[in-house]
Order: sequence, then C-alpha cells, then structure tokens
Amino acid sequence: MVVMAVAYFASFVTVGKPDSTAAKALSYFPLTAPMAMPGRIAMGAAAWWEPVVAAVLTLAAIAGLVVLAGRVYTRAILHTGPALSLRDVWRGSAASGPGASGAGTGEAEPPQPADVTAGGKTTVTGSDPARHRWLITVLTAVGVVAGVTIAILTADVIIGVAAGAGFIAVANQMVRLWTRHTGPPVAHR
Repeated sequence: MVVMAVAYFASFVTVGKPDSTAAKALSYFPLTAPMAMPGRIAMGAAAWWEPVVAAVLTLAAIAGLVVLAGRVYTRAILHTGPALSLRDVWRGSAASGPGASGAGTGEAEPPQPADVTAGGKTTVTGSDPARHRWLITVLTAVGVVAGVTIAILTADVIIGVAAGAGFIAVANQMVRLWTRHTGPPVAHR
C-alpha cells in the first residue's frame, strides 16, 4: 500500500510538467508507470509508442516478480531446518545438515501427488504443471488476446482485463487438474 501511495503522489509530477525528465522516468518505471503514463497521455505529452514501451516494461517486471515470488515461496514453504537466506532460496541449494530435514542426506524432494495403482499401492507421479510451461504460456497468450479483443469490442478496458484474467485463471486451473489427476478421486485406505 505504501508503494501505491508513493506512486500515486509521484504521478502528480507528470501533470505539472509532463515533458520533464522526471515525468518521463516515472512514466516508464514499472511501479509508477500505471499512474504516471495516463497523466502524460492526458496532457498530450506522450508519443503513441511511449505507452506501449511502458506497458511492455511493466509486464516484464510483473513476470520477473512472479517468478521471483514463486521461487521464494516454493523454496521457503518446502524447506525444513535452519532459516534460509535469500541467496539459498534463489540458488535452491539450502544447506541441510544432519537433523535439518530429518534424514541428513541433503535437500528433500518436493512432495508429489500420489496415485493408487491397481494393486492398491500408492505411487508418486512426476506430473507437475511446471512441466507444461508451453501449454500454460499459450493459454496465457490466448487469454491476453481475448482480453484485448473484448476491451476493444466493448470499449471498456476493465471488462477486457476481467475477461482476460478470468480466462487465464480458469485455463491454469484446468491445466493443474488435468496434469495432476488423471482419473476420478481415489479413496484413502
């Protein structure tokens, strides 16, 4: 919330002096671009390509932050033992000494979904949405295209963003369901 408040107040620089270097920098910086660039556009100080560059930079920053947050969250949640440093989280090579993970043999594998075979034995499968990156990437691109198309057809950006985000969320959930559960739910014994 503090970052949003700072970005909001910083965007007022773009209204007062939309051609200044500070206003241009704020309108390209990913944290302030969503609030600063519309001010420059409204004042007529932005060329047609500037909002496109700002949007690409913002989307790239979002993608990078999602990867970083996912890596930190996954490694921190699945970690047992002593506290992790950010360097260990990023590398994925957290030092697990004896007693850190219970076995003392190193870093434990992340848990995998279990399936029951015909003999009633539980086996671990290797099915993971991370292995289906291309499918998720293609479905995300379809969602973005659908959102932009709907925004253009309805002349309402909010409806387009909601439709695109809804499609992406449903598509990613379906990929997770398809890749983890190949059959009906299995009763536990």
